[in-house]
Amino acid sequence: MKFIKSRHYLIDTDIVILTKLFDQLKKVGITDYDQLIKRLNQLNIVSFDDLLEYLSDFKCDDKVAVMGEMVLERLRMAVYDRDAVLTSSNEVGMYLTDKLANRKQEELWAIYIDNSNHIIAEKCLFRGTLDKSVAHPREIFRWALIYACAGVFVVHNHPSGKLVPSKSDLELTKLLHSASDMLHIDFLDHFIVGKGHYLSMREHQLF
Repeated sequence: MKFIKSRHYLIDTDIVILTKLFDQLKKVGITDYDQLIKRLNQLNIVSFDDLLEYLSDFKCDDKVAVMGEMVLERLRMAVYDRDAVLTSSNEVGMYLTDKLANRKQEELWAIYIDNSNHIIAEKCLFRGTLDKSVAHPREIFRWALIYACAGVFVVHNHPSGKLVPSKSDLELTKLLHSASDMLHIDFLDHFIVGKGHYLSMREHQLF
């Protein structure tokens, strides 16, 4: 990642990230597939959860950890042959549960759709502990206007896995609902996801 101006930066391409990861693996003595498998067996890494735990451990080389997490992040974002149309609350909830799996801090995403429920864009707008003063509807609906979308739903994760909405979660949802009425853009739902599960505020009639 290279900064070119204040608050502007260039994101490394997928091939650059993979190349950097392979370079770091070479520096710790892993130069081919067989050596990688041997090392994974030595570390008793048999799942992506095990791999994430190892990358977060102080025993892992810092540069390998950084590049490894970047690769995993790109893999989360890359979904082969995904249907771009989301037609049910359950379908949306499961898609978002997968999307925000294993995030270590809270993130709030907005998903923008057209009249046919095709996804126009997905944006991560906020990271860190969310409250109504930080996660302001202004930023969410600014992009809705830019994309000229018909509807928007938002999702944020609870890394603890507890899906009970906080007071701030409920206040933000009510603000988004009010703003959507004024802008004539459908506010479809606010999801909370964590530990493989989701909560739909619309399904629970929380707004």
